[in-house]
Amino acid sequence: MDSRLLEKDILVFDVGNVLIRFDRRLISDGFHLSPALEDAVFGSGLWSWIDTGLISNGDLAKLMCRYAHTDKPEDFLTIARVLDDFYLHEIPLKASLWLPELKAAGKKLYYLSNYSSPAFERTMTRFPFFSLFDGGIVSAREHMVKPMPAIYLLLCERYGFSPEDALFVDDSGANTEAARRLGFSVWQYQGEDL
Repeated sequence: MDSRLLEKDILVFDVGNVLIRFDRRLISDGFHLSPALEDAVFGSGLWSWIDTGLISNGDLAKLMCRYAHTDKPEDFLTIARVLDDFYLHEIPLKASLWLPELKAAGKKLYYLSNYSSPAFERTMTRFPFFSLFDGGIVSAREHMVKPMPAIYLLLCERYGFSPEDALFVDDSGANTEAARRLGFSVWQYQGEDL
């Protein structure tokens, strides 16, 4: 196990591409997206809107269809299904296997993830390791996303710890840098064996 996980008693994990693989290729293949629809879903920059919780999946699907220059009902339904059910094509990563050992060692475990709210509920049901967490924050529920400083501070306030007391693990450099500026110890996780 990486020594960084032993230095702090409070560990905060991102979900996508740290604990669970979010892979656009798996999702595209799983929903049989055409190149145009795949580009609309993943290449348009619109996907991140789902994480804010400020737009419905239906409205976002309409915007993605506009981006793809399609008004076919079947294209709208395909994109809406991707937004609703993308979590079905996620797989656990090696990092998730260490959560039981960390919990047994007395670590407090939290998640902080940019994620749509309905999909996150279903993801938690699919992956039993979420029962090991002491709590966490999902962006869509709070209508703010990483790397906004407020979402990190909300996590600390809600669960009663200071940034200096925690290690934050995320695959995004922007997210780890924001956490570092607030006082967290950080690890920009790039798929290393924990």
